[in-house]
Amino acid sequence: MPRPVLVLVGGADGLAARPAAAIAALLREVLVPFCERFGVLVVDGGTDAGVMALMGRARAAAAARFPLLGVAARGTVHRPGEAEPPGRAALEPNHSHFLLVPGDRWGDEVPWISAAATCLSAGRASLTLVAGGGRVTERDVAASLQAGRPTVLLVGSGGTADRIAAEHTAGPRDAAAAHLLHLVALAEAPVRLAPLVEALLAAGPPGRAPDRL
Repeated sequence: MPRPVLVLVGGADGLAARPAAAIAALLREVLVPFCERFGVLVVDGGTDAGVMALMGRARAAAAARFPLLGVAARGTVHRPGEAEPPGRAALEPNHSHFLLVPGDRWGDEVPWISAAATCLSAGRASLTLVAGGGRVTERDVAASLQAGRPTVLLVGSGGTADRIAAEHTAGPRDAAAAHLLHLVALAEAPVRLAPLVEALLAAGPPGRAPDRL
């Protein structure tokens, strides 16, 4: 059954301590209860690091039941019980589902994450939430915008989220996609994020009447 979908991308490693603590609280206190209440399916990169680990732990702590799908390139991760080859990451154990896709390099999963969100929403709305991140996250944002997916940047989370937000504020390079970008200051996110996410998910895809969450 199609569900509204939230794609979570951003820092896998290297989140600074203060943004990481704020993001963890935001997931625990705002996003996880929201996703549980409205049956939102969350898609992320599935590894036991950064925002993906924070989401998995927040979901587990709440005993939430909404689907949490980790999409990872097979050659970049190892499953529980497997040997741990150098350069591979562990899968986050609190995800409900995993989709292992072809690839041996970080970033090979990017088009699959976007395609999974489009497929699983199947006419319902989807959006992307960006917290921190590096070069792979830049590709995630590009894929999200190319798919016409509203993309919310947590400003103050560092990395790619802050860089793209600064560029957007100075003057968007891609005017056609500029309307898809939404900026939310991390400090204000506990109050602002849930209403924005609800409005974007209720709006539905272009050309379709609004949904009711």
